[in-house]
Order: sequence, then structure tokens, then C-alpha cells
Amino acid sequence: MNESKDSVCSAVTVASDARLIPVRSRRASSRLRPINIHDLAIGITMHLKSFRIMLALVLLLHCLACVPGTFAQQQPTPSTVRLAKIEFTGLERYNKEQVIAESGLQVGQQVDVETLDAASNRLLNSGLFQNLSYRFTIKNGEGVITFIVEEAKSKIPVVFDNFVWFSDEELAGAVRKAVPTFDGTAPEAGGVTESIVKALSELLAERKIAGRVEYTPSADPSGKNSEHVFAVKGANVRVCELNFPGARAVPAKLLVQKSAAILSNEFSRNFVSIYAEGNLIPLYHERGYLRAGFLTPQAKLLMTPECENGVAVAVPVEEGAAYLWDGAEWAGSQTLTAPELDAALGMKRGDVANGVKIESGLDSVRKAYGRKGHLAARLRYAPDFDDATRRVVYRFDLNEGPLYRMGLLSIDGLSEADANNLRTRWRLLPREPYDASYIDEFIKNEVRDFLKSVQSEGRSLGSPKITSAVKPDHEKLTVDVAITFKQ
Repeated sequence: MNESKDSVCSAVTVASDARLIPVRSRRASSRLRPINIHDLAIGITMHLKSFRIMLALVLLLHCLACVPGTFAQQQPTPSTVRLAKIEFTGLERYNKEQVIAESGLQVGQQVDVETLDAASNRLLNSGLFQNLSYRFTIKNGEGVITFIVEEAKSKIPVVFDNFVWFSDEELAGAVRKAVPTFDGTAPEAGGVTESIVKALSELLAERKIAGRVEYTPSADPSGKNSEHVFAVKGANVRVCELNFPGARAVPAKLLVQKSAAILSNEFSRNFVSIYAEGNLIPLYHERGYLRAGFLTPQAKLLMTPECENGVAVAVPVEEGAAYLWDGAEWAGSQTLTAPELDAALGMKRGDVANGVKIESGLDSVRKAYGRKGHLAARLRYAPDFDDATRRVVYRFDLNEGPLYRMGLLSIDGLSEADANNLRTRWRLLPREPYDASYIDEFIKNEVRDFLKSVQSEGRSLGSPKITSAVKPDHEKLTVDVAITFKQ
């Protein structure tokens, strides 16, 4: 009889899929292993709601089966099982101890359905995993839970924007108490950002610092370079001093002069970084320092009569080397030749590799394709730096896109005779390759001459406001042009 009971206890196995799956997650397949009770094998596949009932039933049957005597003895049965082991399958970036701490489970504690549910919810809400399921096995009166996980693919940097009272290490340590897996980044979705807000708020309260912690997701205009930005609202920390350690090629004084917007605002690490990238990096690029970059801004509290509750901000710069232009290589062009593209780009071998001029030249290249009817031409490039000679070659990969042709021309706001007169001056015929630059030339030259001819006839059209609009048809690959005269 005892041998039979030991066999039963070691065979009880329960498996569960994840309880809560975030909107962006893929639900793991629902597969439950057989439950063997007194040699009775039951194959079960069910939704999680049904699993909760089954797990509670299995715990009850397990406890009854392992108690000496029979069901008829009506002995009290515990509703929990001691958790002997916590296992994970699928961990890559995180270690087991971090994730166990995140789950809230501890080896040796008594667990029931609600306990396992809560642990599963915590892991799912953390945003660390895009798929999660678990198995729970009871053997010899003790439980083993195994989480099968697939880690979330994207992790986004965390920015502590204006916590000037603390070092980054202090802030990370405070967050790690609430989020054991914190490594300076956070998942794209989930409840981690809320936990970080709470941890930072508690840190402010401990130091008796006024202000409210706010979270803002951030990205550049293209939607890339995403960041989780945490800031203290109501801190009123203004920038009193600004310096640029490492600045040589561009005088620090000039950098400060170009940074009036930083000095006229409250301190924000995120704003300083974005401003420097957009407004100060071009100063380096036009001098050929194409690899120059600014490091993370650092703020130091200043408690002086002249700067009460203010900071001195240091924005370190790594200038790198200045490069000379060593040519361009073009791939993918069929309409324009390499010499034509070089001429449009406007760079000469041996010139300073002026990054601002290069960007302007790329606009000229796009316009050159527009004159040939390729309105959607795209350019990708990769600079190839030779650090030994301090020269750079740009390798361009071109996608000309489809060829657009002239569609309909409409002229509004003139009499029929005048509209027909002006229409005869239009040189682009239907179905000819469309020239994107022609409309401006037409208004500047032909429309001006038309108005002069009207005046020479002793008539006046007044001082009309002339507008133009182009409408590409991406299915027909044509471009309709409308010119309007308004008094």
C-alpha cells in the first residue's frame, strides 16, 4: 500500500500556459501533460481558466492520495504545496536569480494557484518576455515550477533626465531594488516603466526633494533611436554654466555662443543632447570632423548666490580627426553617369570633407534625378574612412525609382483665351518624362513674359497671386500640374 502511494505521488504533473499575454505577444501553445492519479492517465488541453480549476483539483487529489488512510477518513488536507525548485528555460540576457527576484517566488515557500498566478503575472507585466508559459510538477509532496520563456527582442535605453541630486549609479541602484533585471535599459512594453517611476519617486521622497517623476517615451523624427525618458517636473533647475570639455577644433566659446537655447532653459539632459546633435555637430562636420560626437551631458549642482538651485553643465566632445574628400563611388544609377552625379554633388578630391556641403550636394543629386522624371529616387551611403591618410570615400547605393511622365496641365483664374495662350508656352508634352524643376522655371520665365504681353496689349490682370501644385499619380506614374491666378 505504501509503495502504491509513493508511485502516485511521484507521478502527479501539472502544466500551464501563461496567464496574461501582452497585446504585442504571441500566445504560447496550450499543451498540458497527462495527469496520472492511481494509474489513471488523463490527457488535458484547456484554456487557462480551466487550468486553474484543474490545478486546484490536482493539489487536492495529490494531498489526499499522499495522506495515510482513505478518503473516507476525512482528514484535513492542506491547500498549498512547498515549492522546492524554480527553473527557467529560454533565458539568454537575464540570469536566473534576477528573474526569480522579479517573480516574487522563493524556494521553500508554500504555493497555491493564486501564488503561481501572481508570479506569472509579475513576469508577464515586467515586459521582459514576449512569450511565457510554465509547468508545475508535484513530486514527493513538493512542487517544482518551470517557466518556459522567450525574451522580448527590443530593449530601449533609459534616460534619467534631470535628477541632478544623484549620480547615475545611485539612480540605477534605486531602480534595481524595484526591478532586479535593470541594466540601463527597459523593455518596449510592460510595467517596468511604472516600477521605475515608483522607485525614483521614493528616492526623491527619501531625500525630501520636491517634484514629480514623469515618464515620456522619446524617439527621433524618423521613429528611431527610442528612449525611455524619466524627468522630475517642478524641480526648476536652471543652467547657469556651460562648458565643452575636449573642444579644440571648434572653439568652446563658439559652442557656448551657439547654445543660447540651453542656457535659457531649465536643465534637461535629453534636450541638451538633442540640441547639441542638431545644432553643434554641424560646426564640426563643416570642418571635416565627420566622426565628432558629444557624450552624455553631466550636471553639477551650484549653490551660489548668483545661481541658486542651478547647475553647471559639461558636455564632453570627442572630435576625432578631420578628413579630406577622396571621391565618390556610385552604384545603381542608370539614368545619370558618374561624372554627372559628381558634378551634382559638387565635391572635389582633396577638399575638406565638409559634411554640411555633402548633405547639400545630396539634395542636388535628388533634384538631378527629379529633372529626369525620377521623383522618388533614394540614396544610401556609407563613408569609408582611411585613418592613415585622413581621407574619406563615400560609397553611394542608388535606387532611382519609377519614371514619372507628364499628365494634365490645368490653368485657373484666367479667361479661356488667356489660359490657352499660356498653355501654348508649356513645353512638357503629355507622356514625356516629367521634369520636377520645370514648373518653377515656367512661372519665373514664361508666366512673366505672358503678363508683359498682356500689358503690351493695353490690358491689365492686376497683381495676381500665382500658385502652383503638382499631383503625382503613383499608380499611373504621371504628374498633373495646376497653375492658379488669384486676385
